Amino acid sequence: MRDATAVVGAALVVLAAVGAVPAAAGAGAAAGASGAGAASGSSLADTHCTYPMTVTDATGTEVEIDEDPDRLVGLAPSAAQILWSIGADEETVAIPQDYYIDYLNDTEGKTDVVNDDGSVITEAVVGAEPDLVLAPNVVPNETVETLRSSGLTVYKFEDAASLEDVYQKVELYGQLTGNYETAGQVSARMQGEVQAVRDAVSGEDNPRVFFHLGGGWTAGEETFVGQIVAAAGGDNIAAGEINTSNNYGTLSNEIITERDPEWIVQNGQFGSVPKTPTFNETTAVQEGNVVRVNRNFMTQNGPKNVEALKTIAQALHPEAYESIDFSAVETPEPATCATPTPTATATAAMDGGDATATSSMDETATPTAESEDGAASPVETTASGDGAGFGAATALVALLAGALVARRR
Repeated sequence: MRDATAVVGAALVVLAAVGAVPAAAGAGAAAGASGAGAASGSSLADTHCTYPMTVTDATGTEVEIDEDPDRLVGLAPSAAQILWSIGADEETVAIPQDYYIDYLNDTEGKTDVVNDDGSVITEAVVGAEPDLVLAPNVVPNETVETLRSSGLTVYKFEDAASLEDVYQKVELYGQLTGNYETAGQVSARMQGEVQAVRDAVSGEDNPRVFFHLGGGWTAGEETFVGQIVAAAGGDNIAAGEINTSNNYGTLSNEIITERDPEWIVQNGQFGSVPKTPTFNETTAVQEGNVVRVNRNFMTQNGPKNVEALKTIAQALHPEAYESIDFSAVETPEPATCATPTPTATATAAMDGGDATATSSMDETATPTAESEDGAASPVETTASGDGAGFGAATALVALLAGALVARRR
């Protein structure tokens, strides 16, 4: 039953991606120097982490957190990843209990809050009696409002469009949950290791890279996934070629032939590079240059992104990578909190200060990653059903592509 759900889910989620539109420009302009996730580079150093606090989330709602929450619920795999990384696992009472978090320890006994298709089980969330619900951007606004109408405190996150956004999101999780000291250290460690890889490969010639998300989909440079490829010393052949609002899409055969990738980064341990004459003629396929990354580490924005980065860098630049001593990585000063005040107000804006008003997976969602077990793994990115899509023809092609990928498995 789960396999059947995964096949249908993969096709539906890819199809849903055609309606994505950009974040509403300027909606987050009110985020000032105290903004916990402002793209200007501000972090917890400019943010108060005492309670009560008021924070403005991606829906534009001022979320009031009266005291340090003891019972947390994460509504998507990335939330679980970050909560575990900042030491909030014991406070967490409910998460998605699926194979997208199978790399986490001690998840037994946590209430499962999602169905097989990733939709939130509202009754399960309410029944967990959380003090704070953490909703990554893939959670529809309608779900957020339903939970709020049940009397729950829910914070919805913006999407992470860059690695810097991921660092800041980790810090924001720390601020909201009272784990800001550990979160600051985790963020600093991420920054140090990413910079160490960038420095090591900076003198190398960047090979041309195609990132295969699944079903022929790829990521442009203005995504955290694209930045992982770039930081690893790869030249993303999709750069400048993806014109969708969320910067995920497909490339034409002409572009693939012209750009001729020397390496293919395959998302997931199973699945395969598209078996087409175009791909078969690429240097990457001809020379067997395919590197596989853990799909959870690559497409869930969180600390594990660094592991995906290391995997790619080691494949593309083995000698340069071996020169890195990760035990001696220089890290920036961890983010800390400012002097306590009675009430702190912060605005989270993970994509350059812009706030996104909607993110509905039943109207528009995200491209999916092929997974080891035949399911579709979402890349978390904000989408809205209020703008122009790609059109019916492209939607049909996307649906067929997703179905064919599932069939190959």
